[in-house]
Amino acid sequence: MTARSSRKPASDTNGNVDGHILCRVCGDKASGFHYGVFSCEGCKGFFRRSLRQKVIYKPCGNPKGCLIMRISRNRCQYCRMQKCIAVGMSHEAVRLGRCPKKDKPAKSNFYRLPQNRNGAVDVDKQIKTEQLVLTLHDAYRSAEVDFQKLYQEFATEDILDISYGDGSSRLYARYLPATVRHITAFAREVPHFTELVLEDQRILIKSSILEVAVVHDSPYIELDADKWVDHRLRFSISRTLYENLGVLGSVFSDMHHAMLKIQKLELTDVELSLITALILLCPDREGLISKCILEALETEISLALKYQFLLNHGDWTLLFAKTVETLSDLRAITTRYLEHVLNAQVEVDEGVGH
Repeated sequence: MTARSSRKPASDTNGNVDGHILCRVCGDKASGFHYGVFSCEGCKGFFRRSLRQKVIYKPCGNPKGCLIMRISRNRCQYCRMQKCIAVGMSHEAVRLGRCPKKDKPAKSNFYRLPQNRNGAVDVDKQIKTEQLVLTLHDAYRSAEVDFQKLYQEFATEDILDISYGDGSSRLYARYLPATVRHITAFAREVPHFTELVLEDQRILIKSSILEVAVVHDSPYIELDADKWVDHRLRFSISRTLYENLGVLGSVFSDMHHAMLKIQKLELTDVELSLITALILLCPDREGLISKCILEALETEISLALKYQFLLNHGDWTLLFAKTVETLSDLRAITTRYLEHVLNAQVEVDEGVGH
């Protein structure tokens, strides 16, 4: 008995003693290599039943599809099946349960799901984390729907070329109100935010405007070495003209650099929603009352982001490090330019009123 108890814990079927392989479909603990990918028993059974019964699911009404997680995987069978196919599940892919050497996961692909005192997976904590992800993702998509209403107003206009005369005021008037609208729409859908005191809400929104703008715009802005083109708000600006626009040009120059970094990371919209929440709910903004609450939220969201990176990209460590570096770049933009940009926007608004 003594000799046996001193041995290291036996590894599971995946040879893993330090954590779990995640189901590529829903993120639950994978039970093995099924139909060509690591998947849990639930998704394995769902895929097998769908194939055997030749089920054709009614298409989802959500144009961007549903986020499939353990707690939401049964809500939309169509999107769950699409996710199975997208991650590579196939009856012909590989014999059930056999994992080719090339597909064996590296140690960095293991993830330790939250555990209770008995060493078992803490289901309640896992549910709480997944619900946080779903809430932030829904808020992000809701804000995007609201933003669509705004840029539809410009849909028929020619692209405004910011290259002359009153370029700065035209750029302020076109870009900043849209940015404020987006972050406000996102914030009001996040319960953790609306539960804060009003003064903290004001500080958080004001302090994160420029940073959220970069993250929000990153999937949609066309950038190259010479130009910034926003096809939704219908304006463009040559990079060579940044220096002619004063401080605003410097802002766009730094945002251009940070946005290129984000685009190279090829993040999913759920990852962008979590990063947006990290920026908005940052506990380090000056003058906050609810620092302790925000610090706890920051930890939860960071863990959820690492989880998503691992699920969607494999080894999360390098990607997370690059994300933190980019967030630091964004924070520097806020430090340098926020007050000037907001004050200039007030001046532009007053000028328009006259």
